[in-house]
Amino acid sequence: MSGLRFALLGTLVLADGAGDPVAVSGARQRVLLASLLLSANVPVSSDALAEVIWDGSPPPGAAVTLRSHVKRLRGALGPRAGARLMARDPGYLISVQEPELDLLGFEAACAGAGAARRAARWPEVSAAAARALDLWRGAPLLDVPSQVLRDQFVPRLEQLRLQAVEDRAEAGLRLGGQDRLIPELRELAARHPVRERFHAQLMEALARAGRQAEALDAYRQARRVLVDELGIEPGPQLRLLHQQILDGDPALAAPPAGHDGRPQVPAALTGPASSPAGVPRQLPGAAAGFTGRLAELARLSEILGQAGSQAPGTVVISAIGGTAGVGKTALAVHWAHRVAHRFPGGQLYVNLGGFDPSGSTVSPGEAIRGFLAALGVPPDRFPSGLAAQAGLYRSLLAGRQMLILLDNARDEQQVRPLLPGSPGSLVLVTSRSQLAGLAAAENASLLSLDVLPPAEARQMLAARLGRQRTAAEPGAVTEITDLCARLPLALAVAAARAAARPQLPLPGLAAELRDAQRRLDALDTGDPAVSVRAVFSWSYQQLDPAAARMFRLLGLHPGPDISTLAATSLAGVAPAQAGQALGQLTRAHLLTEQSPGRYGCHDLLRAYAAEQACGAEDEQGRHAATGRVLDYYLHTAFQSELLLRPHRDRISLGTPLAGVTTEQLTGTSEALAWFDAEQQILPAAVGLAARTGHDKHAWQLAWAMFTNLDRRGRWHELAAIQRTALAAASRLGDVAGQAVTHRLAAVCHMLADYQQAEAHLMAALALYRQAGDRIGEARTHQALNVICEQQDRVGEALRHNEQALILFQTAGHQTGQAQVLNAVGWNHIRLGHPERGQMYCHQALALCQQLGERLGEADSWHSLGHAHHHLGQHDEAAASYDRALGIFRELGQRYREAEALDHLGDTRHASGDRPGARHAWQQALRILEDLQRPDADLLRAKLGSDHDTNLVS
Repeated sequence: MSGLRFALLGTLVLADGAGDPVAVSGARQRVLLASLLLSANVPVSSDALAEVIWDGSPPPGAAVTLRSHVKRLRGALGPRAGARLMARDPGYLISVQEPELDLLGFEAACAGAGAARRAARWPEVSAAAARALDLWRGAPLLDVPSQVLRDQFVPRLEQLRLQAVEDRAEAGLRLGGQDRLIPELRELAARHPVRERFHAQLMEALARAGRQAEALDAYRQARRVLVDELGIEPGPQLRLLHQQILDGDPALAAPPAGHDGRPQVPAALTGPASSPAGVPRQLPGAAAGFTGRLAELARLSEILGQAGSQAPGTVVISAIGGTAGVGKTALAVHWAHRVAHRFPGGQLYVNLGGFDPSGSTVSPGEAIRGFLAALGVPPDRFPSGLAAQAGLYRSLLAGRQMLILLDNARDEQQVRPLLPGSPGSLVLVTSRSQLAGLAAAENASLLSLDVLPPAEARQMLAARLGRQRTAAEPGAVTEITDLCARLPLALAVAAARAAARPQLPLPGLAAELRDAQRRLDALDTGDPAVSVRAVFSWSYQQLDPAAARMFRLLGLHPGPDISTLAATSLAGVAPAQAGQALGQLTRAHLLTEQSPGRYGCHDLLRAYAAEQACGAEDEQGRHAATGRVLDYYLHTAFQSELLLRPHRDRISLGTPLAGVTTEQLTGTSEALAWFDAEQQILPAAVGLAARTGHDKHAWQLAWAMFTNLDRRGRWHELAAIQRTALAAASRLGDVAGQAVTHRLAAVCHMLADYQQAEAHLMAALALYRQAGDRIGEARTHQALNVICEQQDRVGEALRHNEQALILFQTAGHQTGQAQVLNAVGWNHIRLGHPERGQMYCHQALALCQQLGERLGEADSWHSLGHAHHHLGQHDEAAASYDRALGIFRELGQRYREAEALDHLGDTRHASGDRPGARHAWQQALRILEDLQRPDADLLRAKLGSDHDTNLVS
């Protein structure tokens, strides 16, 4: 390019193609140049430029004077740089590329660091954050005389810089640099006392460096600052980290390394090395490279310790349950070796084959005869009959302290004859079944094994592939562990594939696993004992036909979990039958009951279930099952939506398919609870509908979940769902559906994508007019009002509302009239006519109360509070905001609640009630942080500004 260089991050700097500085000495020309560079490649309106050039007070005739300043700036820049400054409606723009402007490079590097952080690619995070911070020479616009410009842009840039500092520190922690980071993090936490992430990083660095006492002291200091400065307790991240440090969470440990870089294992954990004559030592060898399971190992040791503190020699029965491939045997054998020295009588082991695909399970008699032989009884001395053999077995165990590992048990009946009859021994049982009967009758402690936590899954791969290889590609390691569902067997197979092909980059292995349809093939070793598909099949083949069919059909569901009634509809059976099938699947550890009435399984089991569905169910049956479960979600979501917004204009649903059982919800709280329970499922259901030819379900489900996602602030997700819905309605050629989804797709305005939102609304307007739908047309004008409002085009917003009001009045649509009357009132308040605004808002309030339209009533109270505030009627404003807040909270409208709290804080501050203002702002800040809204920065600025004012006063 030209070699031009512009810089804003510090003093304003311009260098020409030869690298020589170019002086822009005029104060207003410097402001003009900075303003254009801050919006590089985007037109800045003449009005906005005048506002910043004259620092909020442009004189009469500012437009003419502005043109003169532009001309002078072009002259100061010289012909090459000046040619970049162009007139573009509605004002001017400056054309630059990323390498020419430090701001663009800074923002790109910050974005790159954020993307790498979300993917856990820590070396990339470190490099990108460092690039961003290298471009920061000091406070932006340091020598640009415009407070308006600094107020508008500098807070955001400062937040980006701090995020980059956080990202760099986070990468340092993940890459093992905790010792080096501690001094820097102490300084950052002191300099930014209300930024919780710096405190958390300091605590984690100290804990990882083995300085737990200092880490706990850092938490106490952080809490003191937050309470004193903001009046709030530490957030959930700090509290959780504090508890982890108190608990001595192994995830925060940094164990000493040997010369090969691997953690050293104390010799005491390896168990006895020799086997005295006559003492059975039947434990299998411990799995090589066993890692993780620290919490479960600690729990087993705790169980043993508790038993030892009771009656001497108490028999301890611990049953380890879990799904196929989750590592039950590896855990049991590893722990058994650790405690074997406590049982001088020796160890007995048997694989009971409870889920062997051949069906050849080991009977209790066979197991006892094997134990008798291990205890030194010649086969010709075995008594005849199982009862006599069991009696001899118990007699031989009497007075001995033995460890007995019963592996892969099918049920309680297979285990009970093998239990000692006298104290002194430990019995450890593994099974894919729950074995709840052992807990009830034999006082067994049950330990249910889940997939590995993320850190332990990565640790397992590192132990098998070498830490150097995994550290070089951490992003691929994380992806592989996720694609293997963090299932130990799958991780072991994936590691074996990678070890066999050392030239294959780990991202290549991740790519092989990425295709869900081929993943089970990739995890097939050819050996049934260590093939993920084969191991799953051993549990599946033990199911009765109804449970097997339920399991298969669950593979058609998008997950991650499913409710009892959704599963009932999926299978098209009665709720009682569905409950029995789900119960059997749970006992077989093919499902987990994650909360009462909700079931889930990991991704590999779901892929196996889908594979079985494709093999055992014909296409018509799969399509019907998918349609039934989509009907369940659509009709229940529709019912819930109307409980939240009873006056919403309705769409027309068809009749549910036979076999569909929907929820029967009776109130707002039940509707909110159902939406909360299904918050992950419903968006996935829209995608499932679009992929499987259920296009009507796709766009209607998107309609039915709109209010729920909007109230939760999930606008990115909502915008994506509406795009899917619009494509589905277009495939159907459904004009009404296209109009609705175009209108709802305009939710992208909440992401500041105003141009796209307006395009959607203009398309909706044309479709509604084509269909003669005056109500839809009016709703679209309402939405256009919102977009204009957000861009400060208040006059246009008012015109859209006036058009909507005419259409609603012509149609006799009272709810629409009430909503638009309030919006017209709000427009007038913003245009500086609060008395006129109050008149419209009172009309809206009365009509909403008459209709029972609670959300409209809350919006009207909010608008009235705004009018009272602008009239200086602070008590009346606060009372109106309080009325609005009560209803917003009742309806779960969190973003609106935050807006009302923000405005209530403004009113209280204006009336001199600073404690009340801070309390309202703090509540609003918590909500906006939960919703991850950028508006939170404005609240932090208000709180910080008010704090500084208090100090001065």
